[in-house]
Amino acid sequence: MVSTTIILITAKYPNKETAAYATYLSSNPRDKVDGVEIGNEFTKVVVNHPLKEDEELVRPVKHCKTIGDAHYEGMSIAWPSFCVQKINS
Repeated sequence: MVSTTIILITAKYPNKETAAYATYLSSNPRDKVDGVEIGNEFTKVVVNHPLKEDEELVRPVKHCKTIGDAHYEGMSIAWPSFCVQKINS
């Protein structure tokens, strides 16, 4: 599944809006984003196409507080796994 395009759903209630298209990198709890292990409840991704650039990151990373920032910087982020959807092929 690595390098698969996925959809990131907003992390705010009610979790129904598409926030971005991203590339799946890992769901291994020991993988790190900005030096911190992602843990069991997060997925490591890179944002390809932000739709809600002002959507705040659940775990801000260096120089990035929003999905738009992460896209601009090309940073990998940790996104809640329950807010990640596969795109039907």
